[in-house]
Amino acid sequence: MTFYQALDFHQGEKLMQRKLHVPEMDNPTIPMLSPQASNMLQRAPLLAFGTLDSEGRPWTTVWGGRTGFSRPLGNSTIGIRTFVALKLDPVVEALVGQGVEGEIVKEEGEGRLLSGLAIDLDTRKRVKLAGRMVAGTLGSVHEDDTAKDDSRQGVLQIVARIDETLGNCPKYLNRREVSPATTDPKLISDSVPLGERAVELVHKVDLMFLSTSSGSSMDTNHRGGPPGFVRCLSGEDGYTRFVYPEYSGNRLYQSLGNLMLEPKAGFCFPDFETGDCLYVTGTTGVLFGKEAAEVMPRSNLAVRVTITAARLVASVLPFRGNTGEYSPYNPVVRYLATEQASGRTTAQNSNQVTAKLLAQTSLTPTISRFKFALSNATSYTAGQYVTIDFSEHMDIGYSHMRDDDPRSLNDDFVRTFTVSSPPGMPPHPSKRLADDEFEITIRKVGVVTDFLFKHGLGPTAKGSELEVGIKGFGGSFVVEQTGEDSAVAFIAAGVGITPLMPCLPAIKLKNLRLFWTLRAADLNVAVDMVEETQDLALSLTLFVTGISSGNKEQDAAMDTLKSSGVQIVPRRMDRSDLDGLSLKIERWYVCTGTKQRSIILEWLSGQEVVYEDYNF
Repeated sequence: MTFYQALDFHQGEKLMQRKLHVPEMDNPTIPMLSPQASNMLQRAPLLAFGTLDSEGRPWTTVWGGRTGFSRPLGNSTIGIRTFVALKLDPVVEALVGQGVEGEIVKEEGEGRLLSGLAIDLDTRKRVKLAGRMVAGTLGSVHEDDTAKDDSRQGVLQIVARIDETLGNCPKYLNRREVSPATTDPKLISDSVPLGERAVELVHKVDLMFLSTSSGSSMDTNHRGGPPGFVRCLSGEDGYTRFVYPEYSGNRLYQSLGNLMLEPKAGFCFPDFETGDCLYVTGTTGVLFGKEAAEVMPRSNLAVRVTITAARLVASVLPFRGNTGEYSPYNPVVRYLATEQASGRTTAQNSNQVTAKLLAQTSLTPTISRFKFALSNATSYTAGQYVTIDFSEHMDIGYSHMRDDDPRSLNDDFVRTFTVSSPPGMPPHPSKRLADDEFEITIRKVGVVTDFLFKHGLGPTAKGSELEVGIKGFGGSFVVEQTGEDSAVAFIAAGVGITPLMPCLPAIKLKNLRLFWTLRAADLNVAVDMVEETQDLALSLTLFVTGISSGNKEQDAAMDTLKSSGVQIVPRRMDRSDLDGLSLKIERWYVCTGTKQRSIILEWLSGQEVVYEDYNF
């Protein structure tokens, strides 16, 4: 193959670059087996592999477990000898069939299209290969003492001619050590829509492999991120589709370029703990800009896959791997719009709304209250959140790698915060704020909140000069009592108290039971809240953790709270604290971390419980 023929393989990339207004660039793909790829082949313990079946559908698998199972043979030819499952691996079936007779399958003419990704998760290195199969064979392993049952595991041998290689960067690769394991394949399901176990695996993985084709070449690559970065899309026909975001990359768009030409792809979702794997093939749609954000909020590029065939197989992988360090480039999980809790879709305003930072009140070293004034008349209700866009101040544009701040590559700098102030509109007006003002009470936990804290504090503070975009108000996590004498309880942890704050003017405090777990270092948040809301102290049981002996500031806060009538318990809340209340409480509200919420929901089994998901 000539260099110019290799370039013809990448017309789809040019389509993508024009679509995204990316300047055309020289393609670094090497039209041969490069020395880098030769070296990587011999050192990589894993090889993801893709090919097309008899119907032209792409499939992907992953083999390996030990180094040295693939190697260069000379003249851009490679040899692979690896243990595989004798049955149920769709790529093995497509390449050599299902026999164990050792029959050699030779490819006539140009040979069958195939592609691979040699990958070492321990060093986060990978290199892509693409070419054609020359010959292959599948045999039993009765001569190998690592296999206990000839019907489960075989030896696959392939000779392939390599036409393209390309080294890739380590972004979004989560570190793992891999070791060999014996296969014992059992079909769990081959149904579409996906069953519950398949959906659980998709939502569990932090790494998947995919193969695409331009018609004249193939590409196999990985997609990685935090566990759950791939989301199954539920519909009337069940789970027949899934969506994943395309993170900031090298902008070559080789996989996406292929999908522009041939909207088909094959995926495998490996479970490194169990050796299970979900194999999927389907049709694809590349979602751009607004279309992507409507399906997966806060994404401007995503891929939606409609599954046409699937196979979930237990113990099919010839390796296992531990979970190590996650990539520092991983962004947070982006949930589908359909997964977000009812009413959590942010209301978008047709006119651009901005808000000016008026003041910051420091409550603790890491928690502050910020007051903003809206530029346009925009109302909100108690229990809503506000979505604020900081991108104008923080987005410094595209770069391929950014080791000093890796997660900023995929950060849209849009954040959602619970509004902690009551609305300034009837029937419960706030005397403290004007109608166009609102407050958020937040903890400093990341780059955006760091920016906000630095901007509003200190002798050089310029709060009045900071203006941010407001994408809208939304949500309906409102705490309310249904009757004159109905009793409700609110369980909060840390700044999880904020959804209750704007609802307090409408609640009869004598019918409220508030259970709040708070770190001793944050006690001044409780002091501020009790001083702001008369009689709240009598409804509050405060569970305090991390108490420091002899800390004068903490002791003063404790004395203030006790003297106001707050019941203070120097430990975490447990089940016994709720004993005897089930008959008295009509509705429970919970706003804690996910793990603690699961425990509390067990305690409150059979009770009416309202809680916030925060999938946004």
